[in-house]
Amino acid sequence: MWTPLFSFMVFVIFMAIGDWVSSLTKSRISGLLIAMIFYLVGFQTGIIPADSIASTGLPTIAGGFAIALLLVSMGTMIELPTLLAQWKTVSIALFALVGLALASFTVSSWIVGREWALAASAPISGGIIAGQMTSAAAMEAGRNDLAAFAMLVIGCQGFVGLPICSNMLRLYCNAILEGKIVMQDLSAGEANEKPKLIKGFPKFMAGDNTVFARIAIVAFIGYLLSTATGGIINVNVMYLLVGIVAYAIGFLPKNSHVQAHANGFLMLCVMCICFTSLATISMDDLKAMVLPLIVTLLVGAVFIMIFGSVMGRVLKVDWRLAAAIAICCTIGYPGTQIITEEVCRSLDCDEETRAKIHDHVLPPIIVSGFTTVTIASVFFAGFIIPMIF
Repeated sequence: MWTPLFSFMVFVIFMAIGDWVSSLTKSRISGLLIAMIFYLVGFQTGIIPADSIASTGLPTIAGGFAIALLLVSMGTMIELPTLLAQWKTVSIALFALVGLALASFTVSSWIVGREWALAASAPISGGIIAGQMTSAAAMEAGRNDLAAFAMLVIGCQGFVGLPICSNMLRLYCNAILEGKIVMQDLSAGEANEKPKLIKGFPKFMAGDNTVFARIAIVAFIGYLLSTATGGIINVNVMYLLVGIVAYAIGFLPKNSHVQAHANGFLMLCVMCICFTSLATISMDDLKAMVLPLIVTLLVGAVFIMIFGSVMGRVLKVDWRLAAAIAICCTIGYPGTQIITEEVCRSLDCDEETRAKIHDHVLPPIIVSGFTTVTIASVFFAGFIIPMIF
């Protein structure tokens, strides 16, 4: 019964149900967490065989090339002029991660132990890719418990980040309405896109396979460059860097994986790794994760907000907005936009004022989530992982 096709069908059904729950709860409940619960129950009861995910072949694809292609493509999502224009937002978001690192090496490590604290830090700093990098490294080191824990952090961090971001934004917006503060534009001006070195490709080279080929070429260049450095620059970090360069010069289009109509499948391949470690986890292992999960998320969130607020004060950004910007690393898109829309809709003001506040707070919140989840978390994971395994 559990043929590769049947196993794949079960996997995508669980992922689809997770997407439904996430959509219905407006990203308050992680779809990844829902799928993890299904697999945990299935593995613990024996209903789902331990090798069901491996039998699909997706983990082999993920480790072989899917992660590389996805990271390169993530690099093509990065608009450097936009990041430069929003330099205050980027500075706050990045300094908040310094606070997270400090929390992981100090308070969290003192309470739950260094391995648990560091295994949680990269997932807290961003999205699925950072969690997957940690999970894969843990499995290679024979620490399936830490591999599962990293993904559990990804699944649960929204329960901490979403309410904090919502409340900080609401406090900030109400302070504007009450006249306590004035709106301050965090942008340094218009984000002007510079001309590309490569102007474009002929129409006959615009097909999916050609885009895929260009992504693969760039990924292989990234692999060679990482190898040439003797691994000093983590290969996953290098994939992201070469993707940024390839987009900046015009060799790759923006959102290359979307252009090649491969985003959904690549993400499925990467996310399947999140569940492979769950097959070997016992109930005792899960119970042992509860305290580290709570501690690392709460302590990390506190340090993130403190450091974000401090940088906000340095840059003359209101501490409430700075705290909201900082905590976006635990949310990412589309959660950042959903929270902003909900907060603005709840404001007690006229439509014109609501629109002005919305247009004021949305860009920094979006840019912050993008900066941390897409860029900084990959560098953060590349820095932290060698210290654990």
